[in-house]
Amino acid sequence: MQEETKAYIAGFLDGDGSIMFQLVERKGYIYGYQIRASICFYQDTGHKEGLKWLKEKIGYGYIRDRNDGVSDYTIVGPDRVEDVLKMVGPYLVFKSAHVESALKLLVALKENRKPTPERFLELAKMVDSYANLNYSKKKKNNAVKVQEFLNRKGLYTPVTTDFATSRSE
Repeated sequence: MQEETKAYIAGFLDGDGSIMFQLVERKGYIYGYQIRASICFYQDTGHKEGLKWLKEKIGYGYIRDRNDGVSDYTIVGPDRVEDVLKMVGPYLVFKSAHVESALKLLVALKENRKPTPERFLELAKMVDSYANLNYSKKKKNNAVKVQEFLNRKGLYTPVTTDFATSRSE
């Protein structure tokens, strides 16, 4: 892909896009949640040709028309999100901090394909921290909910030490 095209895509992402990490509730998952990485580009449905052009250039993802007159082009999955971020990252201005944090989180996800409950909770806390970059208003799932799920299932037991033992014994 030409550098000018990468720069254009970066500008689109800077202005009309978002990079997101979400905790998605999943019944069949051992820890009750999936960590989903995604990039979305938004455009008025009447002008979604630009989204089709983006999809053609990037090569994966899907476009959908929402009920509010907006269409979005969404790319989901850690590997694909990482590919796009590495491609456009050098050209981003407003979301450069997002990319830096996102790439760190993506590395942590890759390194923990089968995390312990404790490590999964740490990853959930990283997702919460990332959400602060996006001024997320509708976020309903967070690390507290993950910890509550892990506690209910008996999968998470915080490490405690008993300092109350008397020295005279």
